[in-house]
Amino acid sequence: MFKLIHHFIKETLISFYKSKDKYNVQKRIIKHNKTLSQEEFIFEEDEFIDFIKTCFIENTQTYVSTIIDTFNQGCVDSCSHSKYREVGINLDNIKILCLKDYSIFIGLYEINQFEKEMKKFKVDYIFSPYLLIDLHKKETNNSIYILYTDSFVIVLIYEDAKKPKYSNIYQFKFDESNEKVSIEENHEDDLDAFDDIDDLVDDIEEIESLDDTLDEDIESIDDISDTEHIEDEQEEIEEEMSDVKNEIETIDFIKNSIKDYYESYSDNFLEYGYILYSDAISHKFVKDIENETFLEIKKEKIDILSIINDLATKELNV
Repeated sequence: MFKLIHHFIKETLISFYKSKDKYNVQKRIIKHNKTLSQEEFIFEEDEFIDFIKTCFIENTQTYVSTIIDTFNQGCVDSCSHSKYREVGINLDNIKILCLKDYSIFIGLYEINQFEKEMKKFKVDYIFSPYLLIDLHKKETNNSIYILYTDSFVIVLIYEDAKKPKYSNIYQFKFDESNEKVSIEENHEDDLDAFDDIDDLVDDIEEIESLDDTLDEDIESIDDISDTEHIEDEQEEIEEEMSDVKNEIETIDFIKNSIKDYYESYSDNFLEYGYILYSDAISHKFVKDIENETFLEIKKEKIDILSIINDLATKELNV
């Protein structure tokens, strides 16, 4: 009966994922599994909440879906509970999704915390990002898959093109206090680069002098558009620095994951490498991964929002 209803009504599917302080959103209207319209947006949190409310007012058959990038999740090459016990995973603390050849687990605590964060609106389906890779895996043995976003990175290694042997996830940190701690630690480490404390004082005084000059220059600008242009350039520089930092952390994470795989999981050498990404990535970044892993990396752009809505569509028709 439930499936029959879907043939006659329109359903609104909302997929989203949070990137830093923004919500990337796709609104898809379907009827009988056919897409009637599809739009994408980027919202601040308050705008997103208002958008969700409006969608429910327009259509009560609205379903909201997203992915959870919590650290406490992964893949096990079996659905057997005994396999989970064998690898030391407490079954009481996780939720398991059993697939055809393997399973994905997510910590119950993390799911509950995530739902609390989303308490301002109802989330119908929460998917693991490992599913995004599973939908794009190739028929190649001994392959490493890297899912790269500006919020997290996933490594998934398949040995037989059917079920993953190794999984790992890394979350980028955006907390400003953490950045300040990191900067202070870097300054402390760099003190040896100065010949003596006088050199350090001179450099600080020079920096302060430059800051004063820069402040005077900015204050003397009469045209407000010039000031906005300077602010825009500063934001661009900060974004570029953040991207470079993320890329460096990603390469280290990939190297450590491969090392862990060889040391603890398998002695079968990796033959193929794939990187899936949602936004643009540089050719240099891919080459750097190749140089560090000694693998040829093929890249493929994916539409995360569309995949989330595709997964939700399948769930609605179970």
